[in-house]
Amino acid sequence: MKQRQSVKSYHHGNLKAALKKAALKLVRQKGPRGFSLNEASRLAGVTAGAPYRHFADKDALLADIICDGNALLAAQVREAVQKVAGVREKMLEAGMAYLHFSVEHADYFLLMFSSGLEKSAHPEVQRSAQDAFSIILDLALQSEPKIEAGQVRAVSAWALVHGLAVLNAEGALDEVIGNNLAIEDLRPVLWDFVTRQSE
Repeated sequence: MKQRQSVKSYHHGNLKAALKKAALKLVRQKGPRGFSLNEASRLAGVTAGAPYRHFADKDALLADIICDGNALLAAQVREAVQKVAGVREKMLEAGMAYLHFSVEHADYFLLMFSSGLEKSAHPEVQRSAQDAFSIILDLALQSEPKIEAGQVRAVSAWALVHGLAVLNAEGALDEVIGNNLAIEDLRPVLWDFVTRQSE
């Protein structure tokens, strides 16, 4: 009886959120491609057919979660840059927010960049990613006199923070810098980048 009541409750609005929560837990345990939609259904406590009320397949579920992750990242980056004045300072805080997100929301981060999802089949994912990147791009365009230079600087900034985030997640930075590396220890690295003038 409890299971029936649970499924009925999901049907009236909680199913989608429950499935996404279950999928994120499975991402942490098995990786983005290491589980099936049926497993997510079981973990959420619903029938195998219940997810199809919201998602065509597992990829559609993952795409929806990736959009949530991009929105959360964009919100945290926007909040960070609003706390300081100056373009360089804003770029620094944007990068630090990205690094903190990669640690505090490692499940989202892994799914956003290692899902194996055919993103061209999910334009909503591309739109949400562009929204997050646009914050860095706008700042870079303010710091460079030419549009092309601003675009290059934005991509370079993203490549730097993303590379650091991945190296940190894999433990590679601890191996070369030392154990117990804190995200804030990377602040000087980002500051060195944002204070460099383009040629």
